[in-house]
Order: sequence, then structure tokens, then C-alpha cells
Amino acid sequence: MLQIQAPSRTPKIQQVVEFVESLDSNQRLKGKRDGETYLIEPNAISRIYIENRQVLAETTQGEYHLGLRLYQVLEKLPSHFLKISQSEIVNLKEIERFNITPNGLVEIHLKNKETTYSSRRYLKSIKEKLQ
Repeated sequence: MLQIQAPSRTPKIQQVVEFVESLDSNQRLKGKRDGETYLIEPNAISRIYIENRQVLAETTQGEYHLGLRLYQVLEKLPSHFLKISQSEIVNLKEIERFNITPNGLVEIHLKNKETTYSSRRYLKSIKEKLQ
């Protein structure tokens, strides 16, 4: 985790933060789609989730089978990815907005118009990551 102490977050400081985070994001993931293997940039991923015991990465180009366990994928991702449930990780840069549902779920709306949910169990870690 990067911590910078400054009187305010200037554009120069933001550039430093983005540069340091980009050092962390040079790790591309291997994904398969239609029998072909692709290298996926982490920043192109909006979310990673488990469906039918398969770990899938969702990008604007489609879905890719990663062939890793979710915890292994999380270890390879930059710091702007957050585990929101036992079966899903989201890219914080792809989140458009949040809602709390009456039954206590956190409804997460992504920029690609997808909606996903997180339980209250993960609410504390979501809040910490967003601050």
C-alpha cells in the first residue's frame, strides 16, 4: 500500500501515485477464449468471478477463462482490485456507483452496465479500500 503525506493531492502527486501503481500492474494474466490464449492487461478487466467452478475475467472484449484459483488471481492483480465476495473480485476503477439494498447487500454498478452484489461481510473492506 502506498502512502503519501502532502498538504493536498495535486496533479503531480496523482501522477506519482499512478506511476507507482502502474509498476504493480505490469503483470498480465493468461486467459483462454475460443481455444486461443490471450495476454490480458489487468486494467482492461472490469471483474473476475467464479461461474460453474471456472474463474472468468470480464473485459470489454469478452470473457476469458483464467485457469487459476481466485486467490491466485488476486495475488497477481494491482492494488485497485478488491475482493467483494467469496467468488468475485472487481476493478475499483470500473465501479460507477453503489447502493445498499434493504436486505443489507451492497449493490455495485459497473461502468459496463453490469450489476453485482457484495454481502455486508465485505462492506468494511470495501469502505477501507475506497478511503
